[in-house]
Amino acid sequence: MTVRAGSFLLLLFLFVVSCSSTEPAAQKTYTSSELPENVTLSENTEIASLLDEHREKLDAEVGVKIAELTAPAEFGKPEGSLGNIAADAIRYRASREARQYVNLGFIGGDSFFLNFNEGKLTLGEILEFMPYENHLVIVKITGDDVLELSKQIAARGGEPVSGLRFRLEDDKPRGVLVNSETVQRDKFYWLATSNFYANGGGGFTSITNPVERVDFEEVSIRQLYVDHFKDRRVIEPQTDGRIR
Repeated sequence: MTVRAGSFLLLLFLFVVSCSSTEPAAQKTYTSSELPENVTLSENTEIASLLDEHREKLDAEVGVKIAELTAPAEFGKPEGSLGNIAADAIRYRASREARQYVNLGFIGGDSFFLNFNEGKLTLGEILEFMPYENHLVIVKITGDDVLELSKQIAARGGEPVSGLRFRLEDDKPRGVLVNSETVQRDKFYWLATSNFYANGGGGFTSITNPVERVDFEEVSIRQLYVDHFKDRRVIEPQTDGRIR
């Protein structure tokens, strides 16, 4: 089952979990006397009423099994099995959309809300796992940019990557490889990410001034993950030493 643009229930669900086109931001909690001008208690009551009215059908929609995990999948540093899945998925989809080889995949681990338990994986869990409306982007960067990105990832103790390998020593990358080959500074590499990171989100400045950029605005990152898990059906989470 896929998320259909015209599905009222799924749109309602996504609205309630506060999907947006940007990554997580600090949220302010208001009392009833402090509500901003554009927020009213009656609107909140109407939303709750709509949810109550459609809750049974909504639960059925988001409770549909999408895939099966053979083991728990988690984010971790310097590497986690779920981070590997997340980075691989964005890279593989980018290659398909661009109809060309994409060397690298990268997305920050703080984009995601959930780890997954072993067993049944539902649509609702995937929507909660990636609740944002960012879209897929590929950027053409130099080998120097790849090395700089590796430094920025290493400084954070590791982030989800695909096609990139290095050894982490004292928060610095050593032996950086792209698909088992030494990085060539004057060579160009295609990297898949979200528009949030391509626009400078998260502070990964190494990818914000590419030689070329292609936006796939019709491919939301959230739907990308729904499709990825659905297509594979059985997921075997694992780490492979891409950051070690």
